[in-house]
Amino acid sequence: MDISTLLNLINYIFVLIFGIIVSFYFADIRLEDNHKLFIYTTLTFALFQAVCYLLLGQNVLYKSYPFLIHIPLILVIRFVCHKNIYISSIAVLSAYLMCTPRKWFGTAAAYIFKDIPMISDIVTIIITIPLIFIVIKYISPYIIRLKNESKTIISMFFLLPLTYYILEYAFTVYTDLLYRGEAVVIEFMDSFIVILYFILSTVILALLNKKNTAERENIILLAAAAQAEKEIAQLSDYQKQAAIYRHDLRHHMNFIQSCLNDNSYAQAQDYIREICTSLNNSQITRYCANEAVNLILSSYIAKADKYNITTQVSVTAANLADYKPTDLCSLFANALENAINACKLVQTAKTSINNSYSSISDTASDYGEVNSNRIITVKVFDKNNKLCINITNTYAVEPVFVNNTPVSDKAGHGIGIRSIISVIEKYNGVYDFFTEDGLFYFQ
Repeated sequence: MDISTLLNLINYIFVLIFGIIVSFYFADIRLEDNHKLFIYTTLTFALFQAVCYLLLGQNVLYKSYPFLIHIPLILVIRFVCHKNIYISSIAVLSAYLMCTPRKWFGTAAAYIFKDIPMISDIVTIIITIPLIFIVIKYISPYIIRLKNESKTIISMFFLLPLTYYILEYAFTVYTDLLYRGEAVVIEFMDSFIVILYFILSTVILALLNKKNTAERENIILLAAAAQAEKEIAQLSDYQKQAAIYRHDLRHHMNFIQSCLNDNSYAQAQDYIREICTSLNNSQITRYCANEAVNLILSSYIAKADKYNITTQVSVTAANLADYKPTDLCSLFANALENAINACKLVQTAKTSINNSYSSISDTASDYGEVNSNRIITVKVFDKNNKLCINITNTYAVEPVFVNNTPVSDKAGHGIGIRSIISVIEKYNGVYDFFTEDGLFYFQ
């Protein structure tokens, strides 16, 4: 075996070592945790490659590399290391792509030192080890993060090394079209690369926009949840303060009497006004055993009363304690806020429920004589051990639905619906929005 053949064989071994180590690291399989796997895999593939090199020759081995080395290595990562097929394929194909700098240095050395034989193989062998450390330290962390990305991101990334792999073998291994500078290759390569880059850039921009939108909505939903928690705490404080006022009624009366005796009428009026305000703020109706639900329903029913909206509330559910108070508050607050906003636009009139509502026996038909056409009903009950919520309201403006979900084209609107859906999906629930006989239904 002459020196040229020996260097060629050593170069193949170094390529193999580079490919196996980098592939494993790209698949998040580290040497320090898998010594035996690295050693056994490298020795097995090296022995197999050496036998193929000696029996089949360099040319056959070169053209058969995908079937003899790359595909088996993908299968090892997939079934021995239990990585999914996308990550396994990306790891091996990306490792192949990272071999390209070795060729650059070898080609550059051969061009500069034309009089030194075998300089290309010598340089590519020498550059292999430092290149492994560079790729592992600076590139592998980003490839490893792909396992946390969506299938769409992984698939798009998979296209990059796969495209290079196909073009490399099509134009340099199985044919020499690239080296001959054929027009078909020149025309194809530049346009294909530009189109691929354009497509990938478009998809990435769309994904980034979707991700940014989701992050903004998440921030808004978190703010809404914090606001809901704040409202519950505030209502609870009002209730406690009212309880204190009622408990200390005798002391209040004595203080007022003292003010009157001293002719301090303004002070007495201010004190009475303060007590009345506190009591009005704390008018909590007990709809059920869940204090948070009582607080939020009382708050929004009081708000509905200010707009002359007739309300009917029935809460018979027994499993409300299974849900976080902030989630219940967010759901009821947003649903009732939307219902109140819709009812506010309805023309008020003293009327009886007309025939258009008579078919809805469990909602508006129970009212009889009402003070307006503005109606909201709330029913919370158990069915098959599941919490069921049914909120209906009249409306003046026909709702617009997209994918069976009401939408609004006004800036800042629509967050309430997304917040409601977010809470329902959190508990693996189902929901429906629809209109029927002049009523808007949320179930």
